[in-house]
Amino acid sequence: MLKKITTILSILFFAMTFSLGHISPASALEAGDIVIQVKPADQEIELAPGQTVRGQITVQNIGRLPFTFTVSTKPYQVLNENYDPDFATENSYTKLHNWITFPQNTFQIEPGASQDVSFTITVPDNVPGGGQYAAIMAETRDSMSEDANVRIVSQIASLIYAHVEGEEHIGGVLMSHSLPGLLSTKPFTARATVKNDGNVDFRLTHSLKITDFFTNREVLNENSVDEDGKYLARSTPMILPETQRSNAITWEGAPELGVFKVTQTISFLDQTYTFDQIVILCPIWLIAAVVFFILLIILWVIVRLRKRKHNRPQVI
Repeated sequence: MLKKITTILSILFFAMTFSLGHISPASALEAGDIVIQVKPADQEIELAPGQTVRGQITVQNIGRLPFTFTVSTKPYQVLNENYDPDFATENSYTKLHNWITFPQNTFQIEPGASQDVSFTITVPDNVPGGGQYAAIMAETRDSMSEDANVRIVSQIASLIYAHVEGEEHIGGVLMSHSLPGLLSTKPFTARATVKNDGNVDFRLTHSLKITDFFTNREVLNENSVDEDGKYLARSTPMILPETQRSNAITWEGAPELGVFKVTQTISFLDQTYTFDQIVILCPIWLIAAVVFFILLIILWVIVRLRKRKHNRPQVI
């Protein structure tokens, strides 16, 4: 009996050892092990028909493990006003990805290291003028083992906004804008929607200036930045040809209570629009309390008037 039990335990131990030895190493990966970053996030390049232009991006390994990555190109467009990226649609503005080549496509990179990746753009001779847009994709499919059942895929894009010399049509329209007047819940958000009617991209400059209504103290302006140097009340998004883009600026850390003068400035091409608004920030419980107090006063006045009328002497 003891021999049977010993045999069974030996088999179970062997099975467990075999299983543990063949667990997919990919399952041991943790957040931060394989992290890929690319610079610049986007770049603007001037082109001409028949021209050859060379460029470069830099891929960084900011994770804890080495990995192999490849580079490739894809068309770049957007899906909606929120500018969700679209790396599949082919149209007259996405031919650029066919013109880009790399002297080398595959690289090995160690933790903390950077790898410069060169590319060449060869523009065909008979290309019409206007905007062309593509994404250079850096991708790693590395796991900790080639035979792993689960593989980690990381992909990041560096966008290229190219302008081909030739006939350009430039035009844009402000479609809508908004500023809250009374805000009972966070966040405070200003919006602007701009349409590009031309065949080449342009940048929108959207900014806010916020001043305390009572003290005239400037709270935020277009030059305000956070500890990382990021602008708090200004953004400069790109507007692609024949698209419409909605841009929002959110005042992070806005107080729950206050009255402010807000100036929203929207600029693009040769057009500048300025809108002023008095904004009241007030929590919902305070609004409810004020409304309740006003109703009490109205009710008290009605009761007093009725009582006075009832006590008025009757004239016979």
